[in-house]
Amino acid sequence: MTLPSAESSARASTAGDNPYFLALDYGTQSVRALVFDRQGQLIAKRQHAVQPYRDGAPGVSEQSADYCYRQLVDVVRGLFEHTQVLPGQIKGMALTTQRACTVLLDDAGEAISPVYMWSDRRLASNELPPMAWYYRLGFLCIGLRRRIQYLRRAAKVNYLFEHHKDKLVAADKVALLSGYLTGKITGRLIDSEASQVAYLPFDYRRKTWANRRSWRWQSLACSPSQMVPLAAPTQAIGKVSEHFAKDTGLATGLAVYGAGADKACEVYAAGCGEQDIACISLGSAAILAWGGHRYREAYRYLPAFPSIEATDYITEIQLERGFWLLSWLIEQFGAQEVKDSTALGISPEQYITQAIAKVPIGADGLLLSPLWAQGVIYPGPEARGSIIGFTPEHGRLHLYRAAIEGILMTLKQGLLRLERLKGSPFRRVRVTGGGAQSDLVMQMCADIFNRPVERLSLHEASGLGAAMCCAVGAGIYPDLASARRQMRRLGEKFEPQAEHVAQYASVFKAYEALYPQIKPFFKKVNKQY
Repeated sequence: MTLPSAESSARASTAGDNPYFLALDYGTQSVRALVFDRQGQLIAKRQHAVQPYRDGAPGVSEQSADYCYRQLVDVVRGLFEHTQVLPGQIKGMALTTQRACTVLLDDAGEAISPVYMWSDRRLASNELPPMAWYYRLGFLCIGLRRRIQYLRRAAKVNYLFEHHKDKLVAADKVALLSGYLTGKITGRLIDSEASQVAYLPFDYRRKTWANRRSWRWQSLACSPSQMVPLAAPTQAIGKVSEHFAKDTGLATGLAVYGAGADKACEVYAAGCGEQDIACISLGSAAILAWGGHRYREAYRYLPAFPSIEATDYITEIQLERGFWLLSWLIEQFGAQEVKDSTALGISPEQYITQAIAKVPIGADGLLLSPLWAQGVIYPGPEARGSIIGFTPEHGRLHLYRAAIEGILMTLKQGLLRLERLKGSPFRRVRVTGGGAQSDLVMQMCADIFNRPVERLSLHEASGLGAAMCCAVGAGIYPDLASARRQMRRLGEKFEPQAEHVAQYASVFKAYEALYPQIKPFFKKVNKQY
């Protein structure tokens, strides 16, 4: 697609006074090629839907690495074919991708395995080689034995050790999707330190690979030599290779700058790291983020992640299945909503976020706990989702509203926890992601959090964060804080409505009590955890 101002802006840039930056965003549901100018205006956009491969087996979510590369190529070619932007107008580019997608590479940077997407749920068994006795004793003494056991099972390298050991041993590198695609773009295998969010031996406090004496190397079936070299965001990490230029139409030698994972780029663009700002991403995964110079863990042993700002960390609480949950409910139960939304020419999610306005706050007593996915520290290895309070009067719209309320209630719990850690309240909340496009959802956020809630004027927040990295790397701005001040625009602001705040406060009391009551049951029925 071409945005209305693309042609006039493209002509203005020919004089070189307003360089363009290309952000490539490989997300969970789509891959996007986004062109921004130095003021952060979105000049042009091309988007293709992508699908993780599933073969019908429970928990399988993987994709051909070549498919991922071809999707990137096709979306860039489509950008030039369907917009007014010319390759020569692009002065720099950066890549941002979804997190925790693992792939094995040979010494030429080519994939020798599928890409195991973040949503792949296959686990290693409990029969992994034991760690040294002193590590096992130490974890037992501090109460982490069970959680470390789950970390080892959840780590994709350990699953590969059990089921594809020959490939793992033969692999020159154990990479993430971001590193693989960067290698294909530049011909140089390198990745951003702000993309390393996965079960790999990464030291989050030091923002580099763990030292050779770390327990992580015994816990995870990979070696230091298999780790991909890392660079800081905004650094020039290479140039567009002849191969990628030929495939896409980009200019050979175009500068490529380091960025970070999609969530890191997204929350930074929204304001993560600014004083008294909490950032929420309502995407397939929902996260609550707070940034700053200090390394602070939301829960003990739950790491803070690297920000694209070199001096900052992101203290984060993640709900791995966030607005994915709404999509899942539509897939399972929403045939009528799909039909109705198609007739109106809108997405099922848009249709539902309008339709649930008819359902009372609290969904007439229906409560949904959205902890569909487990976690090492949060929400814990035993976590399961639940829906309680059904009556014959409840319908699908009640279920959809309960899901969105459950997601937001869980994020409110996280917000209150971060405020206790911070020692003072957040003055406002910035919301990004697909859920932020709904006025009703934004108002629900304001009412549930009881704080002013803002969204950006631009939906493509992760791409904007990557473009900021380009602008700094190219010398347009001296640092990311300056780039953010010049390139970000705030959109609508939603104020809490007193009547709704009071109603949600009552619902929140019931919601807070829900998971502690059922957690012992989950522990009992899932004894392996």
